[in-house]
Amino acid sequence: MDSETRRFAIRLFSAVVVLNLFIGVIVAMTVSVGREQNRQQAAALVESLSTVLRSNLGGIMDKIDLTLLAVADEIARQEREGGIDAAQLEDILRRHDARMPETLGLRVVDETGVIRYGVTGIKVPQASIADHPHFIRLRDSETPGMAISKPLFGRAAKVWMITLGRRLTHPDGTFAGIVHVALPIGRLNDSLAAVKVGEKGAIALWDDSHTLIARYPDLGEPGAIFTSSPIPSPPLRQLIDARGDKAAYVTRSGGDKVLRNHSAHRVGTLPLWVVVGLAEDDYLEEWDHQAWTLGIVSVLFALASVAMAGLFLRGWRARHQAALAIEEAHAQTEDARHRLELILASAGEGICGVDPEGRITFINPAARRMLGWAENEGIGLNLHNEVHHHRGDGSAYPAVACPVSQTLHDGNIRHVPRDVHWRRDGTPLPVEFTCAPIIQNGQVTGVVTLFRDIARRVRAETDAARNLAVTTALGAILRHSLEDRPLDEILHDSLVEILCLPWLNLEEKGSIFLAEPGGRTLRLVAEHNMAPAIVRACATIRVGHCLCGSAAERREVVFAGHVDDRHETRVDDMHEHGHYCVPIMNGPDLLGVLNTYVGHGHQWLNEEERFLKMVADTLAGIIRRKQIEQTLKDSEELSTTLLNATIDGAMLLDPEGRILAANEALAARFGRTPDQMVGSDFFGLLPPHLAEARQAQFEQVLAGKAPMHTHDERDGIVLDNRVYPVGDRDGGVSRVAVFSRDITQQRNAQKTVEKALADLARSNAELEQFAYVASHDLREPLRAITGHLQLLQRRLKDKLDDYAAESLLFAVDGARRMDTLIRDLLDYSRIGHADRQMEDLELGEVVADALANLSAAIADNGATIATLTAMPHAHGNRMELTRLFQNLIGNALKYRSPERPPVVELSATPSGQGWDIAIRDNGIGIDPEYFERIFMIFQRLHTRSEYEGTGIGLAVCRKIVDRHGGGIRVESEPGQGSTFTVSLPAIGG
Repeated sequence: MDSETRRFAIRLFSAVVVLNLFIGVIVAMTVSVGREQNRQQAAALVESLSTVLRSNLGGIMDKIDLTLLAVADEIARQEREGGIDAAQLEDILRRHDARMPETLGLRVVDETGVIRYGVTGIKVPQASIADHPHFIRLRDSETPGMAISKPLFGRAAKVWMITLGRRLTHPDGTFAGIVHVALPIGRLNDSLAAVKVGEKGAIALWDDSHTLIARYPDLGEPGAIFTSSPIPSPPLRQLIDARGDKAAYVTRSGGDKVLRNHSAHRVGTLPLWVVVGLAEDDYLEEWDHQAWTLGIVSVLFALASVAMAGLFLRGWRARHQAALAIEEAHAQTEDARHRLELILASAGEGICGVDPEGRITFINPAARRMLGWAENEGIGLNLHNEVHHHRGDGSAYPAVACPVSQTLHDGNIRHVPRDVHWRRDGTPLPVEFTCAPIIQNGQVTGVVTLFRDIARRVRAETDAARNLAVTTALGAILRHSLEDRPLDEILHDSLVEILCLPWLNLEEKGSIFLAEPGGRTLRLVAEHNMAPAIVRACATIRVGHCLCGSAAERREVVFAGHVDDRHETRVDDMHEHGHYCVPIMNGPDLLGVLNTYVGHGHQWLNEEERFLKMVADTLAGIIRRKQIEQTLKDSEELSTTLLNATIDGAMLLDPEGRILAANEALAARFGRTPDQMVGSDFFGLLPPHLAEARQAQFEQVLAGKAPMHTHDERDGIVLDNRVYPVGDRDGGVSRVAVFSRDITQQRNAQKTVEKALADLARSNAELEQFAYVASHDLREPLRAITGHLQLLQRRLKDKLDDYAAESLLFAVDGARRMDTLIRDLLDYSRIGHADRQMEDLELGEVVADALANLSAAIADNGATIATLTAMPHAHGNRMELTRLFQNLIGNALKYRSPERPPVVELSATPSGQGWDIAIRDNGIGIDPEYFERIFMIFQRLHTRSEYEGTGIGLAVCRKIVDRHGGGIRVESEPGQGSTFTVSLPAIGG
């Protein structure tokens, strides 16, 4: 081989090597970028799935927790008001349980661990859960929050489940039991299975003790329940131990050893972590196929290029076949070029090369297709000027800042995860791209750019964020609806939640109308940021009038992009705007209209209307529920008023003899209130011999299902009793109604006189008792008068003239004031009763009780109460002394100076054989000429229009002090305040 042939052979094979290296670099870059892109997409997808699943589970847990809190608050309220009303509690449990279809049912457990109340019935009576860890945790901790159990097998439901519970406390703060709800693990698995994670993907729920609660797919365990929980992977274990919020990692799962890309999120603040994993085999499956394809094509090309070089060299050696060899070499070169084009055409990403001036030297069909270019367009064009001239926000993109220009300058590879290229038609194309230099002889001779269309990924991320915002907003609206507040306030806060959503292209103003009875008018009940003139003009709208009225009349959404002829209500200086007016419907019934504002020229969007319809449906449920609650409340108040309006005693018993309801007249016979009677065993309130007879009559009524009429005479009182069975739908007796009338004709006056003459002290005591009884009985007809007057007000309020209505109002007010006067007189007569127990007391505790009773008045007046010295001990009755200090401090708040906030100071100083307790205020003061008059009963220094009251309060104070062997005096200067000094005998300490 001569030197010329050798040089040609070296150049030929060098060209083949460079060409194959170039193809190899492109293929390697394509494969590497594709793998990384697939990995990043998998990471983004698993993060989105984990976030959505976390939000979904968090929403379920939050809803369960809010329900548990609502039940706990209701139980606490019933206990404070006299005891648990089983029927009412069961009804409340039933309503709350209906809102949680994913659970098995609410249960209330007492402090011994026995299930007492359950909405779906207690299948295992007297079943105890006292040995369950979550019960022990709630019992032993005063502030444990919501406790979540480990998976356990339900003894009644016969399924595996977890329980979520909250602690119940008695009014004194002691443990009263728990309220919990069971969440079947099977339903958790169904929720996990709804998320598509590929054939080898997995979703799991772990707790803070490394216990696997639920997993999809399962690992073959019976019933998908892990009797022996697998060990979590080290990254997951580290996240759980650190109580972290989220983590992303790639590792092999502890259960099936499959390599996955994981994203773990903590479910709110609960000790639960949801883990979503995409298997590498799943998300790299397409990439593997592409990599193999490109590799095989590259190898074939390399073999073909070597073969071509060998043939070309052989032709060179055979000079006499030079022409044939050149022609064959040209054919081989064309074949290589064609194969290169096949490689570029087979790539799914856009690939193009530019020279040092930024002009395109080659571009594959995928790139032309993404950029909207013609089949032969692109070669020779400046890449930056054509596709990268502006940023996504519309601002200019200087060429010197372009990654392609920078790579041409420094030769570094650059990866841009998110940017925008511009299509031929001017629309943006979201892309991720990589720039790699082409280097020859140590010089950068061009750049290869590989870019991928990420519009679907961006759209998925946007949709996920929007769905999360929608879920959060609707969740906030539902949380508002659970609060015990007026409907108008709930609708206002819900409206603010909607209008503040950042992705919703609405103006931050709007309103909600409710349909008036009859359905012909709409009333504005909630608005946000609306001009006062518009609020006044739109206070009431006829159905069919303006846009909101049209939406109500047509029962469909009305949209306006600007103020047009349909906008019938207009005010001065009204700015240009548009509306979405969405009817709020309950089936075919109109409940109201949701009205939102949009900017002038706003275009209708289907997703905006769809979201506002969802909001309207949610508001419809809230409005309807609040209306039902108000109807039930009005019905209950009416029933109570009618029941208490009669002077006859009345009560309702269950078949076991427990009192379900009682009126005031009956409760007074036993010295109780109606609330205290509810839940009591009626026969336990009677003497033993009488209880046995009445129980026999009671059972006779139950068995015979017929009314009974009896007379009862004891202790000088004759009662006419009528007992009626109350049937149920099955023909049995579910309740018994009892009506009892006092028909005593006269009392034995002679015995009363003889008893009074025998013992004067006893006579005085009976006189006080008589005053008490007389005052008490006076209230019964007065209540009847007040009740009937109020009934007349409600029924005739639209039929009376102004004078008659005002007269009726004065009559009601006079009856109320008379009732207050009788009640105060009743309190006055109670002071000094022999049944008031006297004991040694710490006056500091008595003052604290009085301040607690006045806490609302203190807060309303912005008052400052200061105890300057320690309070002594005293011998007396706690209730009366509490009333003493409550009256004196209450007067200091009531007769405050309008020029300054109230300041009340209490101090105690020794005085002879007792103590002087001074109550000093900075109020309006008292003229010295009235110092004695103010302690007389029914004496007032001010008109009722200036200060409410009956003139009994200070008389009560003097009577209490006299009963305790002390005295009371006042020092005051008008305009400077007063000092009331109470003197009590000392007992030491």
